[in-house]
Amino acid sequence: ISKFTLTMFPLALGFEEMLTGVLPSDLAMELLDSVVKIVLIFSSLGVAMFFPSFSFLCSLVGLICTMIVSVIFPALAHLKLFGTTLSYLDKTIDWLLVIGGSVIAVVGTIATLQEDV
Repeated sequence: ISKFTLTMFPLALGFEEMLTGVLPSDLAMELLDSVVKIVLIFSSLGVAMFFPSFSFLCSLVGLICTMIVSVIFPALAHLKLFGTTLSYLDKTIDWLLVIGGSVIAVVGTIATLQEDV
């Protein structure tokens, strides 16, 4: 349950930030905050009820996005930002993280696909 909340919070925050300039008061913002979160929860519930393989989809998206955001992207960003000043060891570690994260993402995706078949 906590993973769902952690996933939905940035999405709700994004919707709220898009509408912040339109709302006249803090009370309207608080109301919008509650409405956005309730709509997201019920829309997720509706998707889960009408698509039987929703858990499969969630596991696939979670695996791929988690590996990209938490392993591959930071290492590539580190290489891009500091590549000219990094030592050979630092570059090697970054590339090992990129390659290892990619391999784990591919293996995890294959395992998820085979598990559901």
